[in-house]
Amino acid sequence: MNEHSAPPPAARFLDFGSLRLRLLLLGLAAGLAAGLVSTLYRIILQKAEYFGASVLSGLHDGTLFSGILVAAFWMLGALVLGRMVKAEPLLSGSGIPQVEGELLGQISMNWGRVLLGKFVGGALAVGMGLSLGREGPSVQLGAAAAKGFSRFLGRNRVEERFLVTAGASAGLAAAFNAPLSGVMFALEEVHKNFSPFVLGSAMVASLSADFLAKRFFGLSPVLYFARLEHLPLRFYGHFLALGVLLGLCGALFCRLVLEGQVFYAERLRIPPELRILIPAAGALLVGPLLPFILGGGHALLEHLAAGGTPLSAAAILLAGKFAFTLRCFCSGAPGGIFFPMLAIGGAVGSVYALAASSFLPPGSDHLLNFLVVGMAGFFAAVVRAPLTGILLILEMTGSLSHLLSVSAVVFVASVTAELLGARPVYESLLTRLLRRMHRRNYLAETEGKILLEVSVCSGSALDGERIRDIRLPRRCLLVSVIRGAAEILPSGETTILAGDRLVALVDEHRARSVRESLLALAGRCTSLGR
Repeated sequence: MNEHSAPPPAARFLDFGSLRLRLLLLGLAAGLAAGLVSTLYRIILQKAEYFGASVLSGLHDGTLFSGILVAAFWMLGALVLGRMVKAEPLLSGSGIPQVEGELLGQISMNWGRVLLGKFVGGALAVGMGLSLGREGPSVQLGAAAAKGFSRFLGRNRVEERFLVTAGASAGLAAAFNAPLSGVMFALEEVHKNFSPFVLGSAMVASLSADFLAKRFFGLSPVLYFARLEHLPLRFYGHFLALGVLLGLCGALFCRLVLEGQVFYAERLRIPPELRILIPAAGALLVGPLLPFILGGGHALLEHLAAGGTPLSAAAILLAGKFAFTLRCFCSGAPGGIFFPMLAIGGAVGSVYALAASSFLPPGSDHLLNFLVVGMAGFFAAVVRAPLTGILLILEMTGSLSHLLSVSAVVFVASVTAELLGARPVYESLLTRLLRRMHRRNYLAETEGKILLEVSVCSGSALDGERIRDIRLPRRCLLVSVIRGAAEILPSGETTILAGDRLVALVDEHRARSVRESLLALAGRCTSLGR
């Protein structure tokens, strides 16, 4: 089956028992495929980041000729990236909004072009020192690999959608050595539904991908801190203050990401294929002076965690990483902001700890504690996926000892960003992406069917109502009501109760609007406040 051929339509009547079993088996295989792709991508980007940092840091000691030669290669690389993004717009950015659009039937990725283009483009962007991460692209690569696997087996659109979610989960698991975070990210952010179909397939996919990644990178967590001192409970007010600060910074970051894209596109009026020249030039200028702001941010976190950085220097690194990440991401370069967000959050926590050192317990170093909780809080404020943020930091550091402090900061940061009216960054980016794709006539034109699931909240418009009295969205067929372990074939007389999970079959191109309508009827508890 070629790339542009559509998978067979979903069956009119679905056997959910056999579907769940098939998804477990298919999810295992899709996870291995996605994990292999993401692991290879991680290896390549590690080498590319080391190469870029070495070249840029060596400009100090090089000759004028070598500097001109490096600048020429950097500008050429930026032009190549620009041409790649122009030829395949879905290579731009992190890839997570593209996956969400794919699952909603709004976008159809050419999985082969995305796999090849993201590999080459991501390595080139990171190799040039741009402040971009591997995690978002790993999600897109995992989803693309799973889509290719589904097309190869000729699965229908219902199964393909679950496999793409499983592949996205596996991609994140392999990128971070964090299988539980991969599952939670698929449920909380990508699929935005705690579905048992998603949970099972994503779990086996993440575990299989994590197994592959650990074969290459070992069992150690991505960020291992040998010493992590606990802050006494009477000083936890500092964590609450840090949470508010992270919420403010996260809301500002979300706004500047969107305004930065507008600035590149409308105010500078630079063609898309030339926009990456700006961050490439920035890397040449600031790389030799502030090498720790280059790349995803792993080096910055290790530098701050080692201690000994003065407050002024930490503040400069924070401001530099914040500004350079915005400049790189808003240019449309293929790369994510997942790890750069964690690095920014860790830098905010470090700056706070250094500034408040006189108010903290004497004779101990609590900077690491604030760095760790800062990563989780900033991520939660920007992405608005609190459970993923908590699990991710716990798995990345390999320790449960800071669960209470991380959870407290995540909660305060999320609420602060919510009160400030900041929309989740990936949701905003998806809206902008769909608008741009619509102008380019690039949206999916398929007429397939997909399954949507929502859970009915207590007191919602559906609670206690008979199906015949419910005004469902147009062209939305309710195919199953799952109550506990029982699956009910719905009829007009079926009464919906709080806690029921409703499974609806909808047109693929209307999935986003139908999902919003169903969530409005069932209650927003299914999407963690979205």
